[in-house]
Amino acid sequence: MNSTAPTEEISAKAWKALAVSAFGYVLFGFNSTATNLAFGDIEETFSQASEATVSWVASAFFIASAAFLPLGGRLADRMGRRKIFGIGLAGFAVSSVLSAIAPTVWILIAARAFQAASGALVIPASLSMILPEFPASRRSRAVATWSAAGPLAAALAPSSAAFLLGVTSWRWVYALSAPLAIISLVLSFFFVQESRGDESTERLDIGGTFLAIGAISLLIVGISQGSAWGWTSWATILVILESIAMAVVFVLRSMRHPAPLLNISLFRIPEVATANIANFCYSVTSMAIWLLWPLWLGRVWGYEPVKIGLAITAGPLCAGASTVLGGRAVERFGHRWPMIVGSAISTCAVLWSIFMFDPEPNYWLRFFPVVAGFGIGWGMSQPSMNSWALGTVPMEFYGEANAAFNALRNIGAAVGIAGGLALLGPADELLFYTRANIFFAVWVAAACITVTIGTWLLHPGRANQGRPTS
Repeated sequence: MNSTAPTEEISAKAWKALAVSAFGYVLFGFNSTATNLAFGDIEETFSQASEATVSWVASAFFIASAAFLPLGGRLADRMGRRKIFGIGLAGFAVSSVLSAIAPTVWILIAARAFQAASGALVIPASLSMILPEFPASRRSRAVATWSAAGPLAAALAPSSAAFLLGVTSWRWVYALSAPLAIISLVLSFFFVQESRGDESTERLDIGGTFLAIGAISLLIVGISQGSAWGWTSWATILVILESIAMAVVFVLRSMRHPAPLLNISLFRIPEVATANIANFCYSVTSMAIWLLWPLWLGRVWGYEPVKIGLAITAGPLCAGASTVLGGRAVERFGHRWPMIVGSAISTCAVLWSIFMFDPEPNYWLRFFPVVAGFGIGWGMSQPSMNSWALGTVPMEFYGEANAAFNALRNIGAAVGIAGGLALLGPADELLFYTRANIFFAVWVAAACITVTIGTWLLHPGRANQGRPTS
């Protein structure tokens, strides 16, 4: 083993490329979190629509992201990572404008889906296009730094969105993304080199995308409408069974197609399978809980939008700092303990909310430990899961491996939003928030258990090492 591998120098060119790619990821993170702060204002604008309908402004974003991320990963590896990154940013700019001027809630939902599909091109390309620039022994640092962009964007989103909501309207929350996407697109031509991985000429399985969209959408419909239709009603059961059937067909199709959107063979790698199962479980909580907590602060504690933004910002800021430190810990100690300890900290934070949330406001005792603890745990564990999985994947499959990881993250987010709002219902009483927090605690605990058992079963050398150098 080369003891000097961790000290290999990273070129200035690589850092510049990473900055551009991370900026593209920031746009995605900002738009996913900022909507949570704008949720109440969007409801007021489209007052004729039900809360379940308005929730699709968030759900459609995550569904489209999850459905198109595998396609984005394959296109990036095949057509060129920088090219797909640029196409995604151009679409993101256009869809941001459409979201800002949407005259009806359904047009807004459609524009958000378009925005998510564009982001699904950006995300896998943004990471895979810069990893070849880094020495093999330093790629865990690159993944961790790139992953920090999401939480940092989420850190800016609440306070920025709250300020915009205070002086203008929710429409500007989306409009601001358009010029930022164009700036990132221009910078990519100066600082990022083109690269490819998949040289196959087989036609991609585009039909699989529609199966994925159908499966995920039906699942979310069943979860979000279950409380209204009845969880044991034929309508709920039928919709969920249809979702499962489409998902099974999608997997079988992916196993047999010569150029599938989802490379099932990657999941035969133990690290990839373990990391992605844990990632899905974690994401049910980690993405959706940022919608539940602002609702609690606004509806129960009576916080104004600006105060909500400031209260929430502590979590993503802690996540950003923890992500960078976690990346350094992975290089020195391996992936195992950052994943286990981080997910355990997040579990404890959500458990704290179950026992400490009270209608009587007390930010520093009842809320700050929750939001800060969850952010610290997320920053330690989620990027480590991603880099652990990527560490066992050949370079030519970086795009689709990263796409699969983020697709499952967004499926989890959609499930979490639908499930959390269904459990919350129309009431703003402590009991309903408690049961929603229990739901989230179960899922993040499942992630902790998964990485603990998974790394224990794997050979200690594989569970604790950094990224392979060959």
